Amino acid sequence: MRPQFSIIFFTTLAGMAQGLLFFLALSNLYSQATPNVFLTNLALPVAFVLLTLGLVASFFHLGHPERAWRAAMMWKTSWLSREVIALPALMAVTASTYFYACISVVPQWLWLALLLTTIALWVCTAKIYQCIRFIQEWSHPSTLTNFILLGLTSGLILLELLIAAWGDSSAQIIDAPLSIVAFLLLFLSFNLKLWIWRRNRDLKPKSNLSTATGIKGSNIRQTSMGLMGGSFNTREFFHHQTDRVIVNLRKIILLCAYVIPMILMAYTITIPSILIIALALLINYLGLLAERWMFFAEANHPQNLYYQRVS
Repeated sequence: MRPQFSIIFFTTLAGMAQGLLFFLALSNLYSQATPNVFLTNLALPVAFVLLTLGLVASFFHLGHPERAWRAAMMWKTSWLSREVIALPALMAVTASTYFYACISVVPQWLWLALLLTTIALWVCTAKIYQCIRFIQEWSHPSTLTNFILLGLTSGLILLELLIAAWGDSSAQIIDAPLSIVAFLLLFLSFNLKLWIWRRNRDLKPKSNLSTATGIKGSNIRQTSMGLMGGSFNTREFFHHQTDRVIVNLRKIILLCAYVIPMILMAYTITIPSILIIALALLINYLGLLAERWMFFAEANHPQNLYYQRVS
């Protein structure tokens, strides 16, 4: 598939914000220890800005952005429609949490609502792709797990950076050092990604060129793309990159999204440093952009059986 950069930015920015909100909500359900001034002056505004940037980015792949509101009309059957509802709902709950924190203690039911809407958005976003059964790379529970793990990881590193920038030990929201939790999440997501790539490599098409075209024969091959230079099918369902680019991009993903941040997080366990945490977050996000690009690029649409000349 051809990756859409607007969707890449939306899913990575929103995922980071979701991870940040998830840990804030989870910690405050356990204990109301997070200072309101930290929530109102830093954590919640940062999360809301990331969600807003993700929402703005999502408009750039629409042919008619002014009609975006209509996407919510099919919420009974469409995961995309549910996502269109879930994102503004999460933003509304985040804004409500902010205003409560400004005037008094945030009630427990609101932290629970924040936690549930965060999870709901992850489910809706991942299910858009997981429910497409004819794309085997996506049609698996690992799609949802991967979205959640990467969001939790980037969100937790961001939270650690915000706490370090705040400079007040009272903002430490959990007993265990955040670097240890971030390292474990990076390790889990790293192994999951290796398993996903191994699974995708071993997938076998459920059809072949003969069944795809309806032409009987054992030695069928395409020798021309046709249509004098391409069509919607050849533009939208191919990433048009060489095998060397894909191989090098996989190395970048492993290093930037997982390995280097793990090393940096391991370093900050014993020697906390705001610069190291910021560097880890930056490198991790660059790796996430590459990982999300690869998520779309490695999806092999069945129609590619026919357009072999392009693939």
